[in-house]
Amino acid sequence: MAAFWIPLVLVFLVGLHLPKAFTLLYLLYAVVFWQTRNVPPLPSARLWPLLPLSVFSLGYAWASLHYGLWSLQGRDLLDLISMLALPCGGVWLGARLAQRWTPRQLSWLWLAYGLGALAYVWAVLLLGRDVFSTSPLEIWRQHRDLSIAVPWGEQGVMNVRSVEQNASFAVAWFFPGLWLLLRREQVRLAQYLMAAGLLGLLAVLAFHGRIGFLVGLLSLLPLAWVAALERQAARQSLKFSAWALAGLGGFLVLSLVSLLWGRGDITSRLLARVYDERIDRFVAFLSHLPGTFWGGQQLSFEYFEQQRQVWVGFDASAGDLLHNVPFDLVVRAGLIPAFALLLAVVPLLVRSLRSLGHLLQEPSRRPHALIAAGFLIVLTVQWLFQPLIYADGLLFYFGFFSLGALAFLPGDPPRFENDQ
Repeated sequence: MAAFWIPLVLVFLVGLHLPKAFTLLYLLYAVVFWQTRNVPPLPSARLWPLLPLSVFSLGYAWASLHYGLWSLQGRDLLDLISMLALPCGGVWLGARLAQRWTPRQLSWLWLAYGLGALAYVWAVLLLGRDVFSTSPLEIWRQHRDLSIAVPWGEQGVMNVRSVEQNASFAVAWFFPGLWLLLRREQVRLAQYLMAAGLLGLLAVLAFHGRIGFLVGLLSLLPLAWVAALERQAARQSLKFSAWALAGLGGFLVLSLVSLLWGRGDITSRLLARVYDERIDRFVAFLSHLPGTFWGGQQLSFEYFEQQRQVWVGFDASAGDLLHNVPFDLVVRAGLIPAFALLLAVVPLLVRSLRSLGHLLQEPSRRPHALIAAGFLIVLTVQWLFQPLIYADGLLFYFGFFSLGALAFLPGDPPRFENDQ
């Protein structure tokens, strides 16, 4: 029993972003290494993504040292060790654990991280919005703060977007929970997923974020995949479609309330929430890509922001970020490490999607596949629209572990001594 619960507790604490959480992540990997010591080695041909992943880690570390962005002492040295050890180590350990644990057991790991992250978000909201000395409604009053007080950690405050993204996991499980509840499958699990999803949505509304709503909409894709696979009676399909549309309508109503809750011109607020300035920044970056081939965090340019109709400056040396993991890596470490990372991650992502597709076809494994799919959706969105490696290094590195586990899921995991 301890062999199952110890990793779950550690993952929950990592998701909670406690002080010294990286130490907990290393401890988790040590526990997984010990538990999988008797697992037969995977064929080396299947582990080829570790080669480009090693090139990424070495290239990123070399560029950071070469350009003076890191030094061989203090926190920089710890970051260097993590960059060299955690990407490859995470994929390898995740792949080994997938040979020992069932998809159901693995899904509890993703739940543990997501629930820990959700608890962290609400701890921040309760403290940062000063709920205990004012009114609970203070959480949802109009706030446009860029940073918020956090209950623990080296810094007393944190960027609100770095906090808000931790609610996305729960949001990703709301519609799957509703879907399972309507079908009366795994009813208790479905109720827990819906409860967590509602808390996640309330947190997203409190931060006036957009990423959470995007994740919620994308979480419908696995359900659409299952609906396309199933050959149900027309009445059942129509019933599910009606409930799905009703749920989506309620989701959009919540979004509209968030959009219109505040002062000022309604049209301006609507455009400000729907429009994303990242697109303008991405397009401008691609046009300046040749100038940052070798990285160095020296890129600077101006781009035209369509919504505000103004020219905006971007200066990487001043700490500006593109909010896209591969793009931000190019700016810092150059094109070669970023390309090597994609060469490793994209095949792992494809394998993960293929594994989830197989699991979604089996009714007994479907609820746990939906949990894993929600985790993978959040991870993908964070890679595409957030500077994840800098905003949440814990999730960035834990993501390699999750990719390794999902990409190397066998059809029927063998059982080993002391398995639960």
